[in-house]
Amino acid sequence: MQSLLAPSAALGLLASSLSAQFCSDNLYRLYLVDSQGVQAPFVNGAYQFPTDAVYLAFDPSLPSGTYYVHVTDTPIDGFDQVLSTNSPLDRFVSVTNNAGVITLSLPFTDGSTPPVFGLGLGGVGQSILIAPFAASPFGDPCTFKAWYGNCWDLSNGPGNPYLLSGGVHPVTGQCCVRSYENFAVGGEPGNDVCGSVFLDANGNGQRDPGEAGAAGITVMLGDIPGSPTRVTDGNGNYCFTGVAPGSYLVMLVLDGTGFVATTAAQFAVVVSGCNSANVPDFGIRAPVGNCDGHTPGYWRNKHGKAKVLAYNILPTLSALRLVNASGQYVNLTTINAWATFLQEGNAVNMAYQLSRQLAAMHCNVIVGFVDGDCLVDAGSLGYLSISALMAQAVASLDAHPYTPAGHPQRSYQEALKNALDAANNNLNWL
Repeated sequence: MQSLLAPSAALGLLASSLSAQFCSDNLYRLYLVDSQGVQAPFVNGAYQFPTDAVYLAFDPSLPSGTYYVHVTDTPIDGFDQVLSTNSPLDRFVSVTNNAGVITLSLPFTDGSTPPVFGLGLGGVGQSILIAPFAASPFGDPCTFKAWYGNCWDLSNGPGNPYLLSGGVHPVTGQCCVRSYENFAVGGEPGNDVCGSVFLDANGNGQRDPGEAGAAGITVMLGDIPGSPTRVTDGNGNYCFTGVAPGSYLVMLVLDGTGFVATTAAQFAVVVSGCNSANVPDFGIRAPVGNCDGHTPGYWRNKHGKAKVLAYNILPTLSALRLVNASGQYVNLTTINAWATFLQEGNAVNMAYQLSRQLAAMHCNVIVGFVDGDCLVDAGSLGYLSISALMAQAVASLDAHPYTPAGHPQRSYQEALKNALDAANNNLNWL
């Protein structure tokens, strides 16, 4: 017999004490609740849960101590197969009972699976999440049994623990107790893994009211090359359907997007076949930097022109492939020509309007008002860094310097112009 306070040799001592005292199973009840401490319905001999968000609440009269918690299947042959997939060290739960208020900790945790506690029975004290657990290969894969006890034998490893009921603990003098209850998960079978990615505006790692979903973000099911991927829809949602039962990592793929994660970049999920697995929301945002646009009007006033001269910007403009109203590439060598170019813009040639907004953003980047990694919502163009948006604008101007009404590239150049215009006015930063 192994226990927290006694070596394996204690098995004989414990067995010899059975005649002195016997503690029946379920002397202290096991309650299964949701994260708010609300007890689940008990139907046909089992607690009923819609998902695997199952929390174990200890009996308010339970003595303080360390208890071993795990989940098994419920086969008809009496052999209970362990289905818990968390770290075996996190199955030892330290219980402190202060006048019926239960608080919990994981004294043996290795840190790889952080503890997740909910509210205790009726919202008093704490309960512990007993997920993740896998589906049973026997009988009903969606019916399980939750266990806890303070006297355990782990000589056959964590895959085959034994909780003993009865007798006095040879060290503490407490009665060896164990409790167990059946529970069922899911109203109908499900094998989908679904979740959402959101734009974390304040970067606090939580989805606050008003924070929208992030479209076009790749999520991967697995952590090896070739794992299945999905791209979030317009609301930031994604779903892997028909996933085989097992344990998986769901991972954000942010390389090349310019975004950084504000939550964990990966979450572990277990597909039991009993219900669809819901992945916690991923949060993302653009790296914090200078994202303070200034308009073409600023860059042609005295303050803007002073900076254009101070930073020697005029000689750099030729690389932008700027054009005028007639579609001719311009060479702006004087500050007056620069100001006139910005002032006389019109939409007869959309490429001219695009040139004006591109030139203003170029100045913003040169003087440090805007970091090239700043991200914008570019409307139909998606989420783009300023550097990428400017590169697309330069390429379009180089290929299509004159885009009057009816030109096939006019709508694309208008989208580029609108995105740069909004950024210069600080309207579309992410």
